Amino acid sequence: MYKVPSKVRKTISQELKRFLPLIKNLQARGKQSSEDDARILLNDILSDVLGYDKYNELRTEMREKNSRFDYVVKITDGPTKRKPKQFDFVIEAKAAHVALREDHVNQTLTYCLQKGMDYFFLTNSVQWQLFSVKHSKKNPTARLIHEVDFSTSNSVDSLAEEFYLFSKHSYLNGDWKSVVKHVKATKVEDVVAIILSDKIIKSITREITSVSGVKVNIDVVKDIVENKILKSEISEVNKKLLKSLNTSAPKKRVKKDSVSITVNVDPTCDDSRDVHFGVDDEQEVA
Repeated sequence: MYKVPSKVRKTISQELKRFLPLIKNLQARGKQSSEDDARILLNDILSDVLGYDKYNELRTEMREKNSRFDYVVKITDGPTKRKPKQFDFVIEAKAAHVALREDHVNQTLTYCLQKGMDYFFLTNSVQWQLFSVKHSKKNPTARLIHEVDFSTSNSVDSLAEEFYLFSKHSYLNGDWKSVVKHVKATKVEDVVAIILSDKIIKSITREITSVSGVKVNIDVVKDIVENKILKSEISEVNKKLLKSLNTSAPKKRVKKDSVSITVNVDPTCDDSRDVHFGVDDEQEVA
């Protein structure tokens, strides 16, 4: 999906060793800490850890009608450098004790839609959330594509790997776009639709028959997959995609070498198992 450059990882890791105690101290103060306290710390995190030029790339306290935004970011050598009135993204900051809520998301989304921006951060210094914006007249949305919570881990190396995605380098490298594509490709409802498709159910049925020596009814297998293995997610199936998969072009039968498909399933919710689906020499292809 994306690769963290070793030099950038090293810088983030070194700086986090300095900032993690400050972040946790701010969190420990609870309601005694203010949004201004968080902003003082945030200025240095954005600059020293994430690589933004706080003097030239971060515009603070920007006001738009009845709204105020903590940071509007314009990267000096970024994709909007030739558009004076166009910014790259917004960062909305809250006090460390304030939970990040849906109304914060909606407020920032509205501003991004007005200004044609595709991304924004929400952060209270402890939690960091990165959103992508879907520009649509009918259904504009903000999708959470990455988040880091400094209160859940003390591993600096692990946090540095995760925190990289918020960095200036990551943005300019196109990693945000890569993550958005990956998130779209792995939507739960789409994965469920593919697993429930006739092609996959037939493959599972053939493998069960091969292993057990008993001819198994395909409807029984589908019921097991749908109502036992995928029961918790079945309400999120992409029915449109499922219909498309099951009504594809006429299939031709060709001779092919045997192949093996490996699918990870979790029927007990306690572990992950690899199930190998053997395909006969005579293979169905679209």
